[in-house]
Order: sequence, then C-alpha cells, then structure tokens
Amino acid sequence: MGNINYDDILSRLSRIRQDNLRRQDNRKAEVYARIPRIKEIDDAIAHSAVQASRARILHQEVDEEALSTKNHALRDEKHQLMAQTGYPDDYLAPIYNCPACRDSGYVDGKPCSCLKHMVISQLYQQSTIEKVLETENFASFNPDFYRDEHIAGYNYTPYQNAQSILSASRQFTENFQDSRPGILIYGETGTGKTFLTNCIAKELLDKGYTVLYLSAINLFDNILQDIIIKGGHEPHQKMLYDYIYNCDFLIIDDLGTEYTNSFVLSQLFEIINTRTIKRQSTLISTNLDLQEFKNRYTERIMSRIVDSYLIFNLYGDNIRYVKRMKSIARNKR
Repeated sequence: MGNINYDDILSRLSRIRQDNLRRQDNRKAEVYARIPRIKEIDDAIAHSAVQASRARILHQEVDEEALSTKNHALRDEKHQLMAQTGYPDDYLAPIYNCPACRDSGYVDGKPCSCLKHMVISQLYQQSTIEKVLETENFASFNPDFYRDEHIAGYNYTPYQNAQSILSASRQFTENFQDSRPGILIYGETGTGKTFLTNCIAKELLDKGYTVLYLSAINLFDNILQDIIIKGGHEPHQKMLYDYIYNCDFLIIDDLGTEYTNSFVLSQLFEIINTRTIKRQSTLISTNLDLQEFKNRYTERIMSRIVDSYLIFNLYGDNIRYVKRMKSIARNKR
C-alpha cells in the first residue's frame, strides 16, 4: 500500500467537472425550454456585463448604480419565474461534488479534503483491506471467541477484557470529533489486534474521516526510505508524506516487524510527537509487550505513548486458531 496513481486521480476530478458541467447545461436547456423569458434575462445580464467591461477597458463612463439596479430587477424577475414554475432557487447554479474546491482538488494551493479521500480510497482499493472491512467491523466483533476463564497474572478474563476494550473502542469512535487520543494495541499473535484495528478504521471511514492504513514495513522500509533517504519528489510521494502527518487517523500495523534502526526510531518519534501535538490520532498495533516495546523503541517514545495514548492489551487464545477449529468441528457434523 503506497503507490498512488496521481494522474488517474486528476483524470477522475476532470471527469467529475465535465459531468457536472453537462448536468448544469442540461438543466439550463430544460429551464430555457419551459421558461423562455429566463434565457432572455440571462442573455441581458451577460450582455450588460460585457458592455460594462468593454467601457471600463476604454476608460468610458459606466453608470454603476443604474447597471446594478437593472441587473437586480432582472434577477428578482428570474427568481420569481423559477419559483412559480417549481424550481429551487439554486437549480441553475454551478454543480459541484465538493463546493470547497469546486472539484479542482485544491483550496488555496493545498490539497482539499475530497482529494485526500480520493487518494486514501485508491490506497485502500489497491490493498485487500477494503474487502476485509466489509466483514471485520464492530457488528461482527464477537467477544465470545475469548474464554471467560481467569488466566494467571490478569485481573480479568480474556472475555471480560475483550468486552471492555470493545466498549472503549466504540466510545473512542463516537467521541472522535471532540477527543482524539492515540491507541496502542498490543498482544500475542492471533488475539484480535488487527480485527479490532479494522473495526475502528471502518467506523471512522463511515463517519467521513480520512484514515490511512500502513504496515510498519511499508511505512519505514518503503515509503519513508523513498521519500527521505532517496529524496523522492514525485507529487504522489509528497502527498502521501503529507497524509502520514495530516490524515485524521493513521494506522501503523505490526510495529516491530520492520528492521529497526536509528532512522526508524527518529521517524517514529517524529510521527507520534507531531501528530499528538496536532491532535491527529494514531493507532499502533504490535506483538511486543510493553517492556519489549520500551527496550526496542526507547523510553522517550514509550513515555510519549503512555502520556497520550489509550493502551489496549488483548490476551487469551489464538482467535484465528479457535475460529478454524470451530469451523472444522461444524463441517464434521
């Protein structure tokens, strides 16, 4: 996940603009056919604007007040005719999927939120996670796969713990607009970390937030290596780098599987620290326990996480194994 076809996105934006222009032209033709006087009014307003512009260029006197009064009267007449025929007041206005950038993808030279959604949507389509989110979400999260029996060293059974974490995760997504702490999910392989991560991602995506999912290997060994060390300057690389720091919700999955060195440590701290300061939430999942995490990523990073992250420890049986065994048992019946 990380190869953005920037030309394809720009082409999609161009098609959106063209489609909306056609829709606007069709509406105009429809209204002109039903109310010919509307076309006369639009032509008169356009003609007066051209005449006034020409006069200003030639430094000729323009009666601005009379022009304004005339055009105001024409617009009032147009509004009344549209209302009498049952058309909404904005029926002939320009049509935009995104009024903020007028479907250009940029606002004041910066990527619009709609463009960010398109980029992230493309990233998800390139990966398998888009289909995974159809089945791995809060509606399908089943705590019954966790045993309701105490394990030595834990105050709560795996089932009670999973229930509590599920509730906290739901609350996190419900309050996301107002409060955006980070999340660290840790636990052994197969305890449901990725499933829970997908539940949270799906909920935030459905609410319209920008969610960027990156495996630790892809983030550090591929994307940041290409951009920072190899000096990548392609538009899609710059945009992806910007999203790492500015998307609403960044997921770094399987931290600990990458090759950890001073570069990774510095970049990880920079991402965690910058996003925390900017109140941009980050979710990190790892198979490492807290002591292993601290030893590998330094006390400095661990301290930042402890101070500002929700920490979820999923424990118990290997859920994938439990599910597989139950499936085999059902098939034998």
